Amino acid sequence: MSGIVGLFSTPGSVPDTILRAVLEGVGARGGESAGTWREGPAALGVSRFAWETAPGLAGPAEVADEPELAVAADASLYYRDDLRRSLAAAGVPIRGDTAAHLIAAAYRAWGERCAEQLEGDFAFVVWDKRARRAFCARDFGGKRPLFYAHAADAWVVASTIGAVLAHPGCPRELNLAAVAADAAGLFASEAETVYRAVSVLPGGYSLILAGGEARAWRHWMPPPARERSTVPFAAAAEELRALLIAATRARMPASGTPCVWLSGGWDSTAVFGTGEQGLRERGDGSHLRAVSLSFPPGDPGREDELIQSVVDHWGSPVRWIEIDEIPVLAEPQLRAAARDEPFAHAFEMPNRALAAATRAAGSRVAWDGVGGDQLFQVSNVYLADLLRTGRWRSLAREWKAKGLAGSGARTFFRWAVQPNLPPPLLSAAALLRGGRPLLGHLERPFPTWMKADFVRAHGLVERDRIHTPPLRGGSRAAYETHWYLTHPYFPRVFGVVADLALREGVELRSPLYDRRVIEFALSRPRNERAEGPETKRLLRHAVRGLLPDSLLAPRTVRTGVSGGYLDRSLRSRHAELIEHTLAAPLRLAELGMVDADALRRGWRHYRQRGGGALGVNVFFALQAELWLRARLGNDSGTHMRDAAAQASLNLSTSAAHP
Repeated sequence: MSGIVGLFSTPGSVPDTILRAVLEGVGARGGESAGTWREGPAALGVSRFAWETAPGLAGPAEVADEPELAVAADASLYYRDDLRRSLAAAGVPIRGDTAAHLIAAAYRAWGERCAEQLEGDFAFVVWDKRARRAFCARDFGGKRPLFYAHAADAWVVASTIGAVLAHPGCPRELNLAAVAADAAGLFASEAETVYRAVSVLPGGYSLILAGGEARAWRHWMPPPARERSTVPFAAAAEELRALLIAATRARMPASGTPCVWLSGGWDSTAVFGTGEQGLRERGDGSHLRAVSLSFPPGDPGREDELIQSVVDHWGSPVRWIEIDEIPVLAEPQLRAAARDEPFAHAFEMPNRALAAATRAAGSRVAWDGVGGDQLFQVSNVYLADLLRTGRWRSLAREWKAKGLAGSGARTFFRWAVQPNLPPPLLSAAALLRGGRPLLGHLERPFPTWMKADFVRAHGLVERDRIHTPPLRGGSRAAYETHWYLTHPYFPRVFGVVADLALREGVELRSPLYDRRVIEFALSRPRNERAEGPETKRLLRHAVRGLLPDSLLAPRTVRTGVSGGYLDRSLRSRHAELIEHTLAAPLRLAELGMVDADALRRGWRHYRQRGGGALGVNVFFALQAELWLRARLGNDSGTHMRDAAAQASLNLSTSAAHP
């Protein structure tokens, strides 16, 4: 995980001063080791930390220069032997040992479809010397970011927005609609950033830059989830077990062993068990290391005893971190100033603590359990499928088995009826509910403090729905899985967490979020994800014998719920800081985005009564406010007046041209 840049000038060559400025702009994604390449109108650069140059990690900070092309890559490629065999079958030689050389060979073999053949965490830039065009791509998981802009007479591509903005020709005008979307917790827009000139290449997309034109397309889409399979359950569990062992083996560092960010759920523990089995088959006596968050007794997030049972099962060490010793907000003003965008992860500090503990345990690579919820379970929304398709006996049986009998008409409407309602009916329902919206499945509550005129003028709600993966009939359960795998929010948040780990000196890898595992999981029927009171049946069966039976048993109460930590932190530990921040004149209000008094009322209501969704909305608004203050200043000076004038102009223009 490192910083890469590409500059492609229309006339002439790229000045060395601009290349250096853009490369320095990748900031925290390297800087200890750098390499550049220039030829004609193109220039590429790579910046890494010294530890990343070790074998099995990013490798040397160099651009792969070949007769036909040059490549700058931020990549960890997995299943390399399979890729080498495919390249050999295509008759294409590999001219070096790094990920960039493998990508170069893939481009020579398959051209603009090369990303379809790569498996791993990657973002890269290829300069095609003969076609005189740039080709860029990101994997679907999105851990490695890539941004681009047309700056004066050049294209700029880089791992950070800050690096793109370091080009002197790149405009810095804010995209106020995108800022407001971040403040409101709306994250469906794929390509926009909070700067009008700068776009993000979405996860799973490829991009060609030629002349003044940019063309982007999705190179990976998850296959549709199937309702039936001819492969028996037991055989499927064995196949999944083998896939998981292979996925962990592919993500093993070249030396030493990784740490697992271990919870007591079934996802990270499945990674731990299959990883340990892979090490056992290797036969060198090594073990994984666990780092885990310890929650106090009685807290719904506590899984300490379950975690301990897993590490005891394998005789592995565990390093504990006390959750209540980690502040949710640590130097929030400084962190907001350092971010390229307003969005902040609510659990930034726990993730940083896990990465720091990984380093303290002597590892540079960490594994997490990301992917398990998306692939191996589904919510109660499948009950809506049973109602919609007339399987009422099955619906009654499932309703009873899930313990919902006697839960009332409201619960039935929420899970069996509401997910089947089309958007026009959901909108009409607001008229009957005194303006209170009826949300579609997977929609977040919209903050009540957002200014109605700004929301209308910028179409915030509509633009979020337009960019949300569409439901085109069919199974609601299958759509939920598809939504989790294609919504732009997830590559964004995965990239943020990976960047937090990188800043602590750790590369984060996700064995469950493996293309082979994903495609296999989607070939399995829904009842293996959820049936009656049980979830994740296939995953749990696949790791039997690798984890304690007590851990894999069905649970009557949900564990590992971390919302209580966030709730008590915001309402108690950081209440004074939030109160002080919101009491001052709000930049969000001066830009016309929020009603300041309504936001303050929302905060006080949350402080008194709690409420998870309300607390998250307050958090997003707070982070956007701090970010704006860092960018526009803490007083109502010239920068703020200019931004407010731009907001007013945008509102007027939108109103005149709806």
